[in-house]
Amino acid sequence: MNINGASKQIKPEEVSSHILTKLKKSAEEVVRQPIRNIVLTVPAYFDEYQKGATIQAAEMAGLNVLELISEPSAAAYAYGYDQKQDSNDNLLIFDLGGGTLDVVIVEVKNGIFNVLTIGGDTQLGGRDFDNALMDYVADIIEKKYKKKISGNVRIMQKLMKECIDLKHMLSSANETR
Repeated sequence: MNINGASKQIKPEEVSSHILTKLKKSAEEVVRQPIRNIVLTVPAYFDEYQKGATIQAAEMAGLNVLELISEPSAAAYAYGYDQKQDSNDNLLIFDLGGGTLDVVIVEVKNGIFNVLTIGGDTQLGGRDFDNALMDYVADIIEKKYKKKISGNVRIMQKLMKECIDLKHMLSSANETR
């Protein structure tokens, strides 16, 4: 990174600590009391080094990490909290993010959550669906109008925006034809 013409290397932990510091300050304004102890979520695919770096970033931001849990596990806990009932279920948490896919299977017995397995794909996410949809629509347009558009950056950018907008619209629709 260049700062005032001087080259400076910044570690990812430093960037994360600045973000966590900002989030801490925002949360403290809402709850009107200091925040020190936290439970922090990380992507399911994080290895031990990445988890350690995340804890280090939190400590740099003045936070004490009580527990580190995977993002899909956090979704399962939120689901259980929202249900407010003691049920015996197996939950499949499917977290398709922009660039990754996380899957967690959680067993719930008498309100106790037990993560059975975590998996996923760090190379599969919503952007892959965006690209596939754009390629599909471009192929239809090229066949219908017998004109190649896939080499035109401007047209493909516009098509990508339209495909993303369509995907979002379909994602929030209750039904479609």
